Amino acid sequence: MIGRAHEYEAMATCETALWWYKCLHDYTINALKKNKVATNDAILDAGCGTGGLLKKIIAEEYSNLQGFDLSPDALEFASNATGLPLKLYDILEVSQHYEPNSFDVIISHDIICLLPEGKDALAISQLFRVLKPGGLLIMNLPALSAFKGTHDLAVGITKRYTKQSIRSLVGEYGKIESMVYWPFLLSFPVYLTRLAQRAKLRNNSQKNFKSDVKMPDRMLNELFYQLSNFENRVMKAKPWGSSLFTLVRKEI
Repeated sequence: MIGRAHEYEAMATCETALWWYKCLHDYTINALKKNKVATNDAILDAGCGTGGLLKKIIAEEYSNLQGFDLSPDALEFASNATGLPLKLYDILEVSQHYEPNSFDVIISHDIICLLPEGKDALAISQLFRVLKPGGLLIMNLPALSAFKGTHDLAVGITKRYTKQSIRSLVGEYGKIESMVYWPFLLSFPVYLTRLAQRAKLRNNSQKNFKSDVKMPDRMLNELFYQLSNFENRVMKAKPWGSSLFTLVRKEI
């Protein structure tokens, strides 16, 4: 979203309350706890955006945190939200800024999907270079081309992923411990929304698109959050969803 200051402002405004972000942050915290990540383990947020996730992790008393982003707009919000000395780095140059085997956990949500074609593999190699042997990569990415819409254009998404494409990206570096599509129960309304966006796109040459990052009605927002939390508790395998949440353990 480089150069889209209004999108970062929308993200910063919604990130602690919008159902989608709340669910993603919950999934991430649950992954840290289930994998017994110690509160003083070294954690890197690779593409920290406006800092909502780091703020959530800090609230869970994790203390050894670092983060970077390529957007000065995002970093201004993130630094104010977290108080951390965050860095203006490119994910394609991670190994220039951190020593090999530096981090116990690397989190990278919806970042490599913004890179030019073919550069996602380079980014993954950079992340695994600075991840410790036995360390954990926690990654969320937009999934399945059926869910593509003007939202993708607004935030700069260049690629949507499948389980197979993730396996191809990370398979040589470690073991995939979990890979889950989400949200499933809300996938049909999401699909209809994106289908309508694509239809509008075919009939409109407009270029100034806005993302889907905005607060719905308060009751709807709570309903969406509870539905997504429910499916996460009771449905361990879901056939599809507009996002793909993945945990990869680096080989020792």
